[in-house]
Amino acid sequence: MSSPDTSRPDPIRNVPTRRLMLAAALGAAALAGGCLRPLYAEGTTSTIGGSVGNALKDVEVAEMKGLVGHYLRNELVFELDGGGGETGGPKRLKLQASVSETLEVITVDYANGRADSAVLVATANWSVTREGSGDVISSGTNVVRAPYERSLQRFATVRAARDAQIRAAKSLATLIRGQLSADLVAG
Repeated sequence: MSSPDTSRPDPIRNVPTRRLMLAAALGAAALAGGCLRPLYAEGTTSTIGGSVGNALKDVEVAEMKGLVGHYLRNELVFELDGGGGETGGPKRLKLQASVSETLEVITVDYANGRADSAVLVATANWSVTREGSGDVISSGTNVVRAPYERSLQRFATVRAARDAQIRAAKSLATLIRGQLSADLVAG
C-alpha cells in the first residue's frame, strides 16, 4: 500500500502565484519596451546626422590587400550601401581595414601524414574616420573562423580553401557592419 505524497505542492494553490509572476513579467516587459527602438529605422538618428541607414551609405570602403581583403571589401560595399549601388555624392566617412589570415590544422591522418581538415582564421583590424578631419568614429578588431575539409584531390582542396576565405569575408563584413551601426547611433 502506498500513501499519498504530501510533499508536492498542490497545483491549484500555485495558480495565483503563477498569475502574479506572469503579470509582473509582462509589466516589466511593457516598461522596458519603450526603451527599445529599431537600429535601422528612419527615426534612429546617427552621430553624423540623418538615420543610421543613410549614414552607412556615406561610408567609403578603401582597397584592402590580399584575397580575403578583396572579398571583404566587396561584401562591405554591398552591405553598407544596401546593394543599391547609389553614388549620390561625396562620402563623409572612410573605412580602412587590414586583414590577416592564418591556418590551423585540426585533424591529421596519421597513416599518410596529411591534414584532413583545417580552419582558416581571418582577423580584420578596421577603423572608420571622418573625411577631412580624420576623427575616428568607430574602430575594432574582428576574428572569424572558417573550417574546411582537405582532400587528396589538390583542386578540391584549393576550392574548399577559397570557399572558406569567402565565408570568412562575409562573416567579417556582417560583424563590422553591426559594430559600426551600433557605434553610429546617437544618444
